[in-house]
Amino acid sequence: MLLNGYDLGKCGKDVSKGIVLIELPQNIIITKAVAVVNTAFNAATTNVLTVGTNDSADDLLGADDVTEGTTGTYQKNLFKIIKGEKPKIKAKFTSTGAAATAGEAEIYLNVVRIPE
Repeated sequence: MLLNGYDLGKCGKDVSKGIVLIELPQNIIITKAVAVVNTAFNAATTNVLTVGTNDSADDLLGADDVTEGTTGTYQKNLFKIIKGEKPKIKAKFTSTGAAATAGEAEIYLNVVRIPE
């Protein structure tokens, strides 16, 4: 499931607070999170892209899971069970030093419905 092309130009200022990519249905299991960095992020000091369902938007892909300054595919296997709520999948990008002027990634999730 491709959630969204993640482009700094489209996301604007709120990306550092976390933006909602999609709301998933209730009763699911997330088995894999993937970030495909198509254009390297180029902030002067650090680039941090995270994805998640929690307030910090980092429980699916954390700060150390993606090398944002290098194009490539970064994946993490997990088994996150979410019952009784419709989880919002959020992405967040933060940086230090001079602001990034480039950077784009696609976010994919493997999701399985829990039988009712």
